[in-house]
This record gives sequence, structure tokens and C-alpha cells, in this order.
Amino acid sequence: MEFMRGDINEFIDNIAGYKSTISVGLGTITMHSSKVSERVLQEYNEMIQDTAYNLDIHLRRIDEKLARLMTQDDNASDVSINLEDEREVTKQCLRICQDAKTFIETLTQRESAVLQEAPRNITQADVENLFEAQLLTRQTLDENRAGFTDIISRLQERLDSLLTNRDRNDKERMALQEDIQISRQCLEVCNMASEVSRQKVYRIGEVIADGDSDQVVVTTLADLFDIKKALSKGNSAQLVGSMTEEALRNLTDKRYSSRFAAVATPSAKVATPSSPSTPGAQNVKPPVGISEGGLPQPQRSGTRRNRPSSNEMRKRAVTGMAKSDDDE
Repeated sequence: MEFMRGDINEFIDNIAGYKSTISVGLGTITMHSSKVSERVLQEYNEMIQDTAYNLDIHLRRIDEKLARLMTQDDNASDVSINLEDEREVTKQCLRICQDAKTFIETLTQRESAVLQEAPRNITQADVENLFEAQLLTRQTLDENRAGFTDIISRLQERLDSLLTNRDRNDKERMALQEDIQISRQCLEVCNMASEVSRQKVYRIGEVIADGDSDQVVVTTLADLFDIKKALSKGNSAQLVGSMTEEALRNLTDKRYSSRFAAVATPSAKVATPSSPSTPGAQNVKPPVGISEGGLPQPQRSGTRRNRPSSNEMRKRAVTGMAKSDDDE
């Protein structure tokens, strides 16, 4: 029931750490290829933090075992080799986490296209109104970065102490150098994961359509909207949502192509908002999420003849009778 001089519980923890590492790698792919909810974003960030923390503890245990073995006799050499193999497996798991965290660090250096940093003079009330997922993600990642900084410092101090006994500890010194590099790369991945989560959310304050306007507020960059207020007044039309670029092009073609084509035609007339409504027109409510109003429809010249009104017809009849009396 022992695994590398550990009990069954330690063995289970090792297997769980390897599974978590695989989940982090798969989660990075999922974030690039599909849309996720706010809850999934929070769980993903927690998983990254927990996996890195557990792997760090596992490395510390391996270091403690190796230190104990160095004080024992040469009969422990075979066990030491096995522990080195376990150490290599653990470092491979850290490299997988590194791939996820390297992606985050490069994005952190850029300004987010959909979310801006909070201003320095922001009040407490404004802070409470910020998107909760954004604040939680940044707070978690800041703590994670601080933890990796401490790990790097600890490994560097131990590496410096090994330089005095280079011949005996040369292999361990090289392993520590690799671990230091991996820890730095993991810190970079942590920063990148934070930026990935932030780019999945789009935050706007107020969206109001009034009069006979036609308002479209969409994004192809994010998956979630944080909208404080969306309102459609009067006879306006409003569409707010997140969609793909192809869906946006199809929407533009169907919604505006005929309207703009009529404006571009010299013989066409477009009804203005002040024009009388067409008889028989109905105010049809759009699907959920779209507040549709009556859009001005193009009206081509020459399609109708000007007919006299009923008053004009009676006036002509009276005039005709008067002329007949004069002739008589």
C-alpha cells in the first residue's frame, strides 16, 4: 500500500494532481473554441490555482524525501532513482500547466479590447457596480502571482546554497534550475488565464433607443454581456446581443440591404418618421431580446396615381351644374 515511500492517501493525491493538470490543458483549448458561462470561468480559474498549489506541495514532499535519502546509506540509491522518476512526472505536469499560463502572460501585457482598467479615483460605489466575475478573477490571479513569486524565491535560495557543494548535488542543482524556470513560466500562464477570462465578458452601461431609430449593439469578441440598462422607446427598434461575425453579416444583409438599396435608387422615395403610417400596418412585437418598432419602408414613385378626394368630386359636380344653368 505504499507508493514511493508514501501511503495510499498520498498516492491518491498524486493521481488527482495529474488529472487536474490534464483538465487545465483541456480547459485552455475549450476557452479558445467555445463559449462559456460566468460560472465556468470562475471554476476554471479556481482549478488553475488549486492545481498549481497541489503540484507545488508535491514537489516539496519530493524534496524532503530526497533530503532524507542523502543522509542514509547507499542502499537507498534504487529508491532515489524512483523518486527522480516521480519528480520528472511531476515536472511534466507543471509543463502542461505552463502552456496554459504562458498564454495568459502575453495577453496581460496588452490592454483589453473589451474591458478597461478601473480608474484610480473610482469610488467604493463604482467598485461595487463592476462586474463581479472581473473582480474575482483579478483578485484570484493576483494572489496566485504572489504565490509563484514566493516559490521562485525559495527555490533560488536553495539553489544558491547548493553551489557550495557542486560535485555531490550537481544533478539536484540542475533540477532546481528547471523547477525555477517552470515556476516562472507557470506565473506567466496564470497572468494569461486571467486575460482570457476577462476577454470573454463585455461590459456596457446604458443602451437606449428612442423615436423611430433602429439601434443595433452587438459584439463578436465576447460571450457575456453586463448591461445595466437596455430600453426601447416609442417606435424604435433595438437589438442587443453577442454573435459570430457570420451571423452579424447575415443580420445586416436581411435588416438593412433592401432599405439602403432603396435610398441609393434615384427614383425611390423613403418614408420619413413624420410621414403618415401605411394603412393596415401592424406593430408586430419581435422575439425576446429585440425591441422592434416600425421601420420606415421605401416607397417608389409612380406606383400610385393621385386620386381626387371625395370633397373635390362633390365640388366638381356642383361647379358643373352651375355652368349648365348659365348656359341655359
